[in-house]
Amino acid sequence: MDNDRDAACERFRTLGHPATRGRGEILRILAESPLPLSPREIRERIPNPKPDASTVYRNLTLMVSIGLVRSVALHERSRRYEAATDGAHRHRVVCRTCGRIESFQPKRCDLSRIENDIRGALGFDVTDHSLEFFGACAACGGKKVKR
Repeated sequence: MDNDRDAACERFRTLGHPATRGRGEILRILAESPLPLSPREIRERIPNPKPDASTVYRNLTLMVSIGLVRSVALHERSRRYEAATDGAHRHRVVCRTCGRIESFQPKRCDLSRIENDIRGALGFDVTDHSLEFFGACAACGGKKVKR
């Protein structure tokens, strides 16, 4: 984790941004979380003195733009964020009844045929993907699902 933190600090400095305590805390919190977090959840986990909400949002926007953080849309009104990791990625399952989110890393994630179709049809060179599944968790299995 220290190597990741050093690399992040160097990336901030190279791009002309200071590596502040708040930015370090946001990156630490996201790296430790198995699930993508909302800006509010991130702010709640920052030790006192806490930055104001707009500072958290600005820092997340900056970190997404320089590739340290990934923005995740889970069909909610607000976005969630997770640490951007090289190579390793997670998929999510979202319960449409209670909103519970679970994360998992598949043993094998081979989307090469889909990526080849995208490359052939659209000319895109796919470098990453985000995959979410929606349904009902075990606790909500028989309840009516929100759409």
